[in-house]
Amino acid sequence: MTREQSALLRLVILCMAWALGEAIEWQMGALGLGPLFPAVLAAAAYVATRDLMWSGPAGGGYWRGRNVDRDRWRR
Repeated sequence: MTREQSALLRLVILCMAWALGEAIEWQMGALGLGPLFPAVLAAAAYVATRDLMWSGPAGGGYWRGRNVDRDRWRR
């Protein structure tokens, strides 16, 4: 999965969580809460989907676009 695909999937999941929060809030008749309940659900979905983020190339040898030399300190 590329970085763009994982970001798009995460956005879709967040939007679905927000929409679910809006629907639940409407069904409960708690419209006075405003965007509080959907925002809480979206934040929970954001935290739950942290593992979907693109981890870089196989082995995870990059950090902030730079190659990481894991054996640098062992020499």
